[in-house]
Amino acid sequence: MKAVDVLEKAKKNHIIEQLHEKGFKDTEGKDYKELRHKLAVIRAMEIDVSKDENRWV
Repeated sequence: MKAVDVLEKAKKNHIIEQLHEKGFKDTEGKDYKELRHKLAVIRAMEIDVSKDENRWV
C-alpha cells in the first residue's frame, strides 16, 4: 500500500469517526468527498443562529 493510499484512508476514517459521533451511520460505499460534505452539513445545522455572534447581520 502506498503512502498516499494510507493518508487517504486515514482521512476518510477520521471523517467517518466524526460522523459516527454525531449519530450518522450511513457511511458505507460513500467516498471521502461525500462524507466530508455530509459532515459539513451536520456541523452547519448545529450552529445556534439565535445567538448574536452567529448571525450574519
